[in-house]
Amino acid sequence: MQLKSLFPAISAFWRRLRDDRRGNVLMILGFSIIPLTLATGMSVDYARAARLQTKLNAAADAAALLAVSKQMMLQTNTTAKAAAENFFDSQTTNQPGLIYSASNRVVTITGTVGASNTRTAVVTYTANSTNAFSAVLGMSSIAIGGSSTATSSQAPNIDFYVMLDTSPSMLLPATSTGLTTMTTATGGCAFACHQTNVTYSSSNAELKCSGSNHTSCVDYYQVARNNSLSLRTDLVTEAVQNLTDVATTTAASNGAHYRMGLYQFDYRYQKVWPTTSAVVDASLSTVKTHVTDAQILTYCVNNQRVCGTGDNDTGTNFTAAFTGALGSMPTAPGQGTNVTGDTPMALLFIVSDGMRDELSGGSRFMGPIPTSQCDTIKARGIRIAVLHTEYLPESASDSWSISNVKTPYLSPTDNISPALISCASPGLYYQVTTDSDITAALAALFQRAVATAHLIQ
Repeated sequence: MQLKSLFPAISAFWRRLRDDRRGNVLMILGFSIIPLTLATGMSVDYARAARLQTKLNAAADAAALLAVSKQMMLQTNTTAKAAAENFFDSQTTNQPGLIYSASNRVVTITGTVGASNTRTAVVTYTANSTNAFSAVLGMSSIAIGGSSTATSSQAPNIDFYVMLDTSPSMLLPATSTGLTTMTTATGGCAFACHQTNVTYSSSNAELKCSGSNHTSCVDYYQVARNNSLSLRTDLVTEAVQNLTDVATTTAASNGAHYRMGLYQFDYRYQKVWPTTSAVVDASLSTVKTHVTDAQILTYCVNNQRVCGTGDNDTGTNFTAAFTGALGSMPTAPGQGTNVTGDTPMALLFIVSDGMRDELSGGSRFMGPIPTSQCDTIKARGIRIAVLHTEYLPESASDSWSISNVKTPYLSPTDNISPALISCASPGLYYQVTTDSDITAALAALFQRAVATAHLIQ
């Protein structure tokens, strides 16, 4: 080949070599190997950190739940806190690549069970995950952390002190029809007052007072029975019996423990059940069988509880009732938890028409109930639930009752209800009247009392 023809061929080769850019890919790849390797390594480091954080978050969840578990709710906050801390710490051992110190773990317990029957546990932690690749860039570890919260409520154990008004004014017919029947049969009196010093003559359908010192009188209680009238006291008895069943069912549902005691008052305060030194009974079925032991006060004749001794029918002594209740109930009830040493909450149920009529210091007191002793009871931390069986204005029909009962206390202004509302704890007042379902009302009042118990601080 001639040299002249060779030069163009060499020149063309160099131009092709100069214009060929395929070798740049190898150069770029060579330069990229280092950052790609570091990026891959950092991904591995972050993935391991994420796995560790997931494990520790699960451990925090479990620790918080442990602190509010059913078994731990029987323990103090201090014990629950220590259990949560120990559990979380145990989950951090033998975790490859984890840098952890117990000083960076915080467990807080709020809403003390002993105060509100609600506990909230919060577990917070910080830690570090060591790096295998990122360390070459000065990143020896990756910070991780998390928090978990768990809350649980415990239905409180409650002792119920059920105080029944057994004064004669509770002997009103329970229905409008019954009221009409009663007033027609008695010539205007709505109350089925029970007088014992009488004999019944079937021939003239009249009740006569026995004994030479008494004039003719009528036992209106027998009149009501002869006419098959249902009285308020009958419905109250049924309602309280049903209440024991409601309490039993509720306790089975929420895991709480309920006890109950029965008391009655008229001119005095009396224990109905238990009759021993105990004031409440854990066997609600037994309590149910003794509800009928509460009996309406009987009179010898009108205005004479004891034959020959006048008392003006002062048979509703609220001062004696509250004094007796204060003596029966604890001075410092517990919070209703199952923590060792704690005792049940206390709640006083009052079933009454709210009309006071009592003798004190030689003076007669009528009208609204005295509320100062209610305040004393509530100051102990004992709640009061009131079922008000309304004293009907139309039942005060004779001239004396109109002047001394109806006009000053019932109509046109109701002065009885405000005192009962004041006596009751917030939300625990319930009023029923003629034709009302007393059983449903008492059950509703019970459920309201139980539902709000955990809110009391």
